[in-house]
Amino acid sequence: MPTPPAPFTPFIATQLPISKLSKESYKERTAGQGQRLTGLGKWWGRKPLILVRAALLGLLLPATADPHADRELFLKLLCMDAAGLWQRKTKSIPPDVLYQYLADDERAALFEPPAAPTTAPPPRPKLRASLSRQQQDDLQQRVFARMSYDDKLDYCEPAERFLELNDPHAWAQINARLGTHARSLATLLAELGARQFGHVPRVGDAFCGGGSIPFEVARCGCYAYASDLNPVAALLTWAALNIVGGGSALAAEITAAQQQLYAQVDQQISAWGIEHNADGWRADNFLYCTETRCPECGWLIPLAPAWVIGHGSRTIATLQPDPDQHRYTIQIESGVSAAAIRTASQCGTVRKSTLHCPNCKQSTPISLLRGDGRAGRGSYGLRMWEASDTVPRPDDVFQERLYCIRWIETDTDERGTPRTRRHYRAPTADDLAREARAAALLHERFDAWQAQGYIPRREITPGDKTDELIRTRGWTYWHHLFTPRQLLLLGLLVEAINTSDYPPEVKAALLLGVGKCAD
Repeated sequence: MPTPPAPFTPFIATQLPISKLSKESYKERTAGQGQRLTGLGKWWGRKPLILVRAALLGLLLPATADPHADRELFLKLLCMDAAGLWQRKTKSIPPDVLYQYLADDERAALFEPPAAPTTAPPPRPKLRASLSRQQQDDLQQRVFARMSYDDKLDYCEPAERFLELNDPHAWAQINARLGTHARSLATLLAELGARQFGHVPRVGDAFCGGGSIPFEVARCGCYAYASDLNPVAALLTWAALNIVGGGSALAAEITAAQQQLYAQVDQQISAWGIEHNADGWRADNFLYCTETRCPECGWLIPLAPAWVIGHGSRTIATLQPDPDQHRYTIQIESGVSAAAIRTASQCGTVRKSTLHCPNCKQSTPISLLRGDGRAGRGSYGLRMWEASDTVPRPDDVFQERLYCIRWIETDTDERGTPRTRRHYRAPTADDLAREARAAALLHERFDAWQAQGYIPRREITPGDKTDELIRTRGWTYWHHLFTPRQLLLLGLLVEAINTSDYPPEVKAALLLGVGKCAD
């Protein structure tokens, strides 16, 4: 009878360096825009790629009678051992940190003699100017080796960016221990898979979410199978595999298409004249607020928890009463004092879900203004918006008001160097006419764009979170969350993409970009 194969115990079943993996995962997740997949779109449960790679390796590497050697091999393949960390080091350790890790005799040999402190804090240590480049590199390596794992990570790139070992000696050690002939992670996993399963490993993820597992599995050379009930998750995973994994040539093609798309839509917006004023300034921010009538005095009150527009520019809005119209004009002031900033931050007209009327000084719960429960317990009091609505109707409880525009002025300084300056202004009559023009342009295209899927048309499904939109604003369709100006821009972008002749991968990337614009 043939001898049965020896039982296989995977490395992950016996041990896993959780502390180091947790730190590496945190390092990856705090990289901001440097994360590999987050540029495609937000996904709440996206897993760190280094954690996926570690799990894959842990399932395929065998556990032996020498757990210490097993762990060192595992860390080496993930570039998390001493040599791998040094390979990942991309930042220089500053002199004051180097100084902390040296003994007194080392400090005397490598640093300038400390000067007598004449200021507080004392001057920072300085390396001797006579040190050669090689001596400085040796010092960096010596101090780096003395650091804890946590401190080393401050000077390293995330481990997920280092897929391959570039050390033939390391591969010789790995192959000698595993009995393999690999020269890359993909060939190693293929050999380990063939030994255990008879083929390259296959990994399935039935709830793939943002695509971390199938993406990293495929990047490691294994076969990936993924699905998800959520169509957004399916799109993100497809994009991860086909766009992020598509290589530099595809990335360059997408970048060029994005620039072309932007120029095409920008040309149309400029031709309509809805974002430029008579001075040639270009608007890049439109600030809106909600207004409602005070039930005590009948004045129309702009609603905001505070009236600070920008701390850096020291810009605030101030309410000026207009008794003839029973409402307030909103003036915009920039470069104001710190005292004015504090006042603007404390004089909001909405605090703790209550309207505080600056005219009659009376307070009214917002729920009372909405009429919650007027028709019975649990009922909504606001008019429910209809599918054709894009702005409030004149008799709605809550109105919307454009109260500030941030303009960009582009000119040159006295030396001819291009410069941009930002100006915050209250809207003029011409600005309001441009706002009406944008709404009219949307109205001309609204039905056709909804039919073609260029702008949202679905109803908001009631639920724990979505009920708030229905209850507090009367919004019943997803397009109600956008202003006419936003819908016009988004519709133009999607129309330009859908009518283009870009390849499917490029179109998908462009549509994902529209998703980020809509966020």
